Amino acid sequence: MLRIAHNLSVRKLGVLRASAARLSTAAGDAGVYTGAMKWMHWITGGAVLGCFGTVQMAMNTKDKKQKGKLMKLHKSMGLVVAGLVVPRVGMRLTSALPGHLPGSSFEQMAATASHGLFYVFMITMPATGIAMGYYGGKGLPFFGYKIPGKPKAQRTKDDGAIAKNSFKLHKQAGQLFEYLTPIHIGAAAFHSIKGQAIFRRIIPGM
Repeated sequence: MLRIAHNLSVRKLGVLRASAARLSTAAGDAGVYTGAMKWMHWITGGAVLGCFGTVQMAMNTKDKKQKGKLMKLHKSMGLVVAGLVVPRVGMRLTSALPGHLPGSSFEQMAATASHGLFYVFMITMPATGIAMGYYGGKGLPFFGYKIPGKPKAQRTKDDGAIAKNSFKLHKQAGQLFEYLTPIHIGAAAFHSIKGQAIFRRIIPGM
């Protein structure tokens, strides 16, 4: 009798867990990212926002000395993003990812496209910034240190063209990246207003 009661209890617990899972999915919880992915999201996001903030402050100050300091900080933060994007892409490719939150096919398509664009920008921006500094010869500042650029004696016209084109792409892509970020934040708020567990998916410890 005790064995039968135990088996019935185990079965009942399994049914309750399955029911809870179905209710969770219905409420908008399509799973969560791994703990490492959650932390990487916020660390990378903080570095990206740091890049945005420093370049905007540099553009809006008339103090040349302050502008120079801000741009060095901007470039330093850009190198941090460059160092983070490689492991982040690796985690993205090797980790189990949660499914789409319930919504229209358009919402799910937009979510996929925006995430893809974020990775494109996170790769493009540091790559073009590094190319500017190296091929232009000015080097890359990193929090008080300096990574040297290509020596003048070794630079060619092609190097100058690479630096120039990298600057153009960096500027254009940066503007688009700054437009995409508030849309991303707004979409998260939209899902939260709908009662979907969007923040549980990405906040560490939840």
